[in-house]
Amino acid sequence: MEEFEQVLEGNEIPKRPKFLLIISIMSFVNIGVSILTSVFGALGGKPSSEELEAAKLQFADSQEKLDVLAKSEKVDLSYWSEVLTKLEKMSDNMFANFVAYNGLILLISVFALIAVYLMFIGRKIGFHFYIGYCFLYVIQSYFFTTPSDVPTFVIVLNTLYGGSWVFLYARNLKWMK
Repeated sequence: MEEFEQVLEGNEIPKRPKFLLIISIMSFVNIGVSILTSVFGALGGKPSSEELEAAKLQFADSQEKLDVLAKSEKVDLSYWSEVLTKLEKMSDNMFANFVAYNGLILLISVFALIAVYLMFIGRKIGFHFYIGYCFLYVIQSYFFTTPSDVPTFVIVLNTLYGGSWVFLYARNLKWMK
């Protein structure tokens, strides 16, 4: 019995860092919401014509407000007007491929869930999977929209968001095997 206890003492597993626990919980919540949203979106089917019309009216209203602001402040907001136009095209493409889009988001989210779980239990391969997830997160816009219709602004924000999480998880790589 004493030999068994000595073997256990010699192979102590280091405790999980608290920071990893915190960012993992935050990721689990975020990914869980994404999974639920995509499942309910796919099950709910395409939005109705009234919902599509409301979305178009909202884009038109935003474009109008941007034009009024540009004229009243006498500044060039043509870049943001172009961004709004591209976002509207992205939305149209997403609505046109609604079930496929939600299915893709679901697959990418499940991939992220697996990556975070692997890191949570101390597997370094999870970190590499997470980098792959972040890459997929950045390029997901290109699956249903032509590259010319994806605003650079969206890609930069997605890259910064994913890169921030990779940086946070990288702080725990020493603990992972």
